[in-house]
Amino acid sequence: MKPLRPQVAWPLVERRKPDYLSLFAALVDEFAHAEVTEAAIRSGLRRIAEAMNAESASLFLLEGKVDAPNARLVCKACIGPSDITGLSLPLNSGIVGRAVQTQSTQRVADTRTDPDFVPPSAAMNYEVRSILCAPMSVRDEPIGAIEVVNPRDRDRLFTEKDREALTTLSSATALAIFSDRLGRDRVQQARLQHELELAAGVQRHLLPARQDSDARVQGLNLPARVVSGDFYDILLLDPDRTAFALADVSGKGMNAALVMVKAATLFRSLGKQIRQPGKLLARIGAEMLETMSAGMFVTMVVGIYDRRRHEVRFANAGHEPPLLRTRQGVFHAYAASDPPLGIVAPAQRGYPETVLKLQGGGFYVFSDGCTESFGANGRMRGAQGLRKLISANVSRPAQERIEAIAAALAPDIRALRDDITLLVVDDGSATAGRKTRETGVLAKQSFAAQPARLQAIRRVTKSAALQVGASDEWADELVLAVDEACQNIIRHGYKGRRNGRIELSIHRMQKALRVELLDFAPPVKQDECKGRKLNELRPGGLGTHFMRTLTDRVQYLRPRGKVGNRLVMTKKIK
Repeated sequence: MKPLRPQVAWPLVERRKPDYLSLFAALVDEFAHAEVTEAAIRSGLRRIAEAMNAESASLFLLEGKVDAPNARLVCKACIGPSDITGLSLPLNSGIVGRAVQTQSTQRVADTRTDPDFVPPSAAMNYEVRSILCAPMSVRDEPIGAIEVVNPRDRDRLFTEKDREALTTLSSATALAIFSDRLGRDRVQQARLQHELELAAGVQRHLLPARQDSDARVQGLNLPARVVSGDFYDILLLDPDRTAFALADVSGKGMNAALVMVKAATLFRSLGKQIRQPGKLLARIGAEMLETMSAGMFVTMVVGIYDRRRHEVRFANAGHEPPLLRTRQGVFHAYAASDPPLGIVAPAQRGYPETVLKLQGGGFYVFSDGCTESFGANGRMRGAQGLRKLISANVSRPAQERIEAIAAALAPDIRALRDDITLLVVDDGSATAGRKTRETGVLAKQSFAAQPARLQAIRRVTKSAALQVGASDEWADELVLAVDEACQNIIRHGYKGRRNGRIELSIHRMQKALRVELLDFAPPVKQDECKGRKLNELRPGGLGTHFMRTLTDRVQYLRPRGKVGNRLVMTKKIK
């Protein structure tokens, strides 16, 4: 409590008739043009005390829920001969507590006759004779109360008009405080949202770039929220061996995201040095255990694929049992025998390893979001449902296959309940011998679906166009077409949603460049992609007509795996 101020003998003055309407307008104007700080509140209390010719005025705010046993009323500001700022009272104590609990203005002519009156301490040396106390609330939600004490004229009592006036003034003050809190909450929410988006950006950069279509190890992650607790990674060790990992962090939100970032960073840094999956997993677990929060853990599968031997060697720390689908269509599951990371210190010998010969089969690692998703019948798919999806799409190339499975697991990405992460190691025999007219991949990159990333997309497109010896004019035409397509994806596909992404790939054909844009927004109907008539075009909405003018062919194709939308533009090389 602040040092006591000396008692002031207020002179008896002839009281003028208060102009409460002007006072109300003045308070509203003051709170509307400044933050509701202690200084602003003290200024308002001074106006109220002067208008009511009272010795002192105080403002109490409620801390805690009104029905909580530890709820209290704390004086945040006051004016008058005795400073009670910081005074804390139980909600069920005193006249101010009665006003808040009953949500009614209390007018006490003589405090000596009121059983709820709590006398001030003797050290305050201040006599409280009469009290007028009005509750503050917004939408029936209590905020606190304003209390005025002792008319300066000892022969006068607070009137009914004073009571009505203080009730109105407390309502205006409550609204100002509520609006100030709401504004601060919105700023805080915006700050948290910005931090989540930054964290999501870090996570996206930790995910591996989209693999070449003929790569034997392919992965996919669909986050249910802005940030994800799942991750996968693919690390090329040498031309014949590829390391991979897939993990799921317990819990949701920022804590899980931070743990995920650490696990992903450890795999990428240690995976280049430790080539035994069991020892690598144990090393990651030992590092995680040092800083893991209580109750959190990470399930994780780490493996290495050897394409010469057609072999997968992996270790499992408490994760969902990976699946091997043989070339004959038989499934084998491999349950974990050791606990997740972060629970107990891993054995020095490392986690046990399993070695599998693929021989034309496929090895699948996935998060529990895949098995715990719901089918059209409203039932959880489980491991058996996932097996059916794998078998239904096994004839597709590995990249298309996991996209098709993910599309079936999450037809509407906005309705995801849990992250979906899926990784496949495929022997490649299912797509062996397929021919393609492509003569080279010039660019393949994933971008956040945000206007700020358009410059980078334009730069990649221009660079790819110039690689084939095209003129600047020809390259700029392709850049404009790609830019228009990406703007449409951001504005009309994702509708400004900040966690979307655009997959860009540019291929050199025999006599043309082929640009493919894949997004994961809700699918658009094909008849909506025909473009407008020329007299209906307007900036930012040139659509298909503009793209057809700048390229030789525009196709809206069925997305691989029915995920989002797939746009292909072809431009003949001149």
